Amino acid sequence: MTTPVREQEARLPRRPRLVAVRGAGAQVSWTLLAANGRPLARSTGLFAGDDELAAALRELLADRRELRFGLTQPGGSREWGWTAYLPARRSGSRERQPVARSARGYLRMDQCRRGAAGFTAALDLVNESWPTGS
Repeated sequence: MTTPVREQEARLPRRPRLVAVRGAGAQVSWTLLAANGRPLARSTGLFAGDDELAAALRELLADRRELRFGLTQPGGSREWGWTAYLPARRSGSRERQPVARSARGYLRMDQCRRGAAGFTAALDLVNESWPTGS
């Protein structure tokens, strides 16, 4: 027998979600999972703790429409991958900042481009449900 809460959860569409990944010590990174649980992207850096991670994710979500993508075949591989960059930040950096990489390789460049577009679309969905406040 199912409860009314479980029935409601079953009817709700699954959404992409950001997941914190614990590293050595207090270091943490993030992975963006698709609605089906498949990894879409991973952070390019490690963060000193949960507060630093939360601040970086707020910035990523706020500036998600400003992302630029580089498509490469890393290490001479036949597979394509994308890297997402934020523009130079207000902190004074003159360089664009890499913030995410594709979680998988793509056999063709057009598939890689679609993967980058899927990352942006997933960020839009995550942003809709992201907690507000400080």
